[in-house]
Amino acid sequence: MADTATKPSRLPGVGTLLVAQVRYQARLLLASGRALAVGFGLPVILLVASHGKGTHPNVAGYAVFGLTLIAFTTYGVRLVADREAGILKRWRATPLPRWCYFLGRIVAAALVAVLAGAVTILAAFLFWGAHLGDGRDVHLTGGAVVAILIVLALGALAWAATATAATTLIPTVEGAAPILLLTYFPVVIISGVIGTISEPHWLSTLATYLPAQPMINAMAQAVRHAPGAALLSTRDVIVLAVWAVAGLLAAVVLFRWEPHRPTRRRGARARP
Repeated sequence: MADTATKPSRLPGVGTLLVAQVRYQARLLLASGRALAVGFGLPVILLVASHGKGTHPNVAGYAVFGLTLIAFTTYGVRLVADREAGILKRWRATPLPRWCYFLGRIVAAALVAVLAGAVTILAAFLFWGAHLGDGRDVHLTGGAVVAILIVLALGALAWAATATAATTLIPTVEGAAPILLLTYFPVVIISGVIGTISEPHWLSTLATYLPAQPMINAMAQAVRHAPGAALLSTRDVIVLAVWAVAGLLAAVVLFRWEPHRPTRRRGARARP
């Protein structure tokens, strides 16, 4: 009797799996509605409300605001929710390589966040054209567009990777948003994301090493750069790259696939 058993079908190539995972996770993130309302809508509303104050740093700050809301808070909350619902545990049991799922989520969040930041910058040019409030006409050259996209991509990866590592410290879905927001807002406030504030020198210096202010500085420089000047600040790019790499390494070491289980105390044994 001939052997009619069929061989197990092979998995697609690694590249195909990763692209499919990125596409799937990006669709889920956009379908939630929260990313569209918070990451895309809120920065543009703030941009319109600040008419007459559309300077380069302000526009860059609003773009970073939308990007970080998606790459850090929205993405982080969804990751905790999926872990506590057992979704990550089920994905881990599939033949899909763990690193592929892990990287797919981060890249998807970064892509959506980059899109949000780009929409804010485009909205600024639609509202004000070449006049961004500092008395000098500016234009989005091809080099400036490339530089801005590099900064947005590095920053989004840094924030998403850091959020992945931070979810290890969040035991419940209810605590995800408060913990992430309490971590997020001090960073964006001292970094000048939503407006400049009076701050001591040491705090101002600290902000330059966090992954928000370097994004603002780098994007503002790319937009207003003079002919012959560098499009990007090397220091800002290095800070963002270090955060991206460090966040990924910390996430690989600390990431939890299993839901947190509350510790239960044993009851006292009944005496005979």
